[in-house]
Amino acid sequence: MNPMKEQLSQIGVKILTASRNDIYLSMRFFDIALSGLTYEMNLSTRTIGTDGFKILFNPGYLVSSYKEYPQDVNRVYVHMLLHNIFRHYSGRQQRDPELWNLACDIAVESMVDEFQAACVKRVITDERISWYYRLKKDIKVLNAESVYRWLVRAKLPFYEQQKAEKLFRWDDHAFWDSEDDDPSDQRQQRQKRRDKKWQDISEKTRTNLKTFSKDATDKAGDLLLQMDISLRERYDYKAFLKKFAVRNEEIRLDMDNFDYIFYTYGLNAYGNIPLIEPLEYRETEKIQELAIIVDTSESCSEELLRKFFGETFAILHQMDSFFKKINIHIIQCDADVQKDTAIHSMDDMKKYMKQLMVRGRGGTDFRKGLGYVNRLVEEGEFKNLKGVLYFTDGYGAFPKNKPPYDVAFIFVSEDGTDVKVPPWAMKVLLESDDIMSWSEADEH
Repeated sequence: MNPMKEQLSQIGVKILTASRNDIYLSMRFFDIALSGLTYEMNLSTRTIGTDGFKILFNPGYLVSSYKEYPQDVNRVYVHMLLHNIFRHYSGRQQRDPELWNLACDIAVESMVDEFQAACVKRVITDERISWYYRLKKDIKVLNAESVYRWLVRAKLPFYEQQKAEKLFRWDDHAFWDSEDDDPSDQRQQRQKRRDKKWQDISEKTRTNLKTFSKDATDKAGDLLLQMDISLRERYDYKAFLKKFAVRNEEIRLDMDNFDYIFYTYGLNAYGNIPLIEPLEYRETEKIQELAIIVDTSESCSEELLRKFFGETFAILHQMDSFFKKINIHIIQCDADVQKDTAIHSMDDMKKYMKQLMVRGRGGTDFRKGLGYVNRLVEEGEFKNLKGVLYFTDGYGAFPKNKPPYDVAFIFVSEDGTDVKVPPWAMKVLLESDDIMSWSEADEH
């Protein structure tokens, strides 16, 4: 590096070091995150950005920003920290990159605008206030995923999207992706290291927020709520459905217990007479009986219900999860049971999906749906019911006592907020993006 570039690099590093110290003194819960990034001059950007390992900066941008308004350097520093803490760089797959970038910037800036720390405090412009007002009419929590869904539905005109990008963008997202000339395996290893690093930092930052003094955490606005949602355990829905399998025998060659040595020996020694025949029966765990209740109240959209049906059946079919003889009841229920359809084969299931009509659109009462299943059990319709899947938005009356089978409430949340269930119930909290990703995966 020539002397001029070396000097510019040193100036940039000094500015970022001063900014890091300023942020640390005001918001100490960021201490681990602040130590997670090194600094490097990079003239391929006009501004500044992060790749999860370094902050890459144009010294001209840093010098001019620091001279004009030093707090802007603090803001962009915190802005980039939050992108890493929430791992926004890993969310562009199967999404519109431009809308995702904008959603991440809006989500991050909405948090920074609520911070009470003097080092990042800035007057919120009328334009930003107007944007937050529009979003919060439809979204409870302004995280990147919920803002992205809002932007997709809103279909903003091009000029309005550009104005929003200028209003909320602080950093260069080009560094989120690995270098194009990296071999694929090296790129994947690098991304895994980055994800593991920031997952660990995020967990420790959340712990800091919960253990620091109230005065310190008051400066963080709703950062803790955002982190609780972001770091919530993601459920593997395919693995979860296996909980409802039962062990049974079915006719199938059990090649695992088949010994080719003795088999071949019998053919050679006794003239085409095998010494050991392969077993005709094999114990397997599959779904034989299942009740699926769907909340057809007004708050659950018909599109979402259709996706849930289609994707649940598709997952079970791909997993080879059914015995040849099955007994599945699909029950549509709002404040009362509207329809019960019995499924006894895959052909029945395909026919049901083609003729699916959603009935109800009233209120929600989980007691009615589960009470109906109890009656089916008493009448002998179910002989060995493993459990019930109850697909809902979560707003309804729960039974006080546990039914004589497992019940899993599957909630689809637009904003990632949690839903309380009785102690006896299982809970799976999904986002609509999860279901959308199943559909896209099947199409490809």
